Amino acid sequence: MPIDYLPTAVIIPGVMGFVILVLLYAGVVLPTIWSRRPERRKAAHRTLDMLLKARRGLRRIGQ
Repeated sequence: MPIDYLPTAVIIPGVMGFVILVLLYAGVVLPTIWSRRPERRKAAHRTLDMLLKARRGLRRIGQ
């Protein structure tokens, strides 16, 4: 099925999910890996840990 025929209700949530994923990656994952400042790496690591724990919790609720 070409993308021209997909309803807007399908395209918009997909695009928004992709944008959110890119923002989380750029704002949390990259500083965890590449920051030279230890305090920034630790803060980004804590934030990433909280996000992953929240994601695991949501997955358990959905089952």
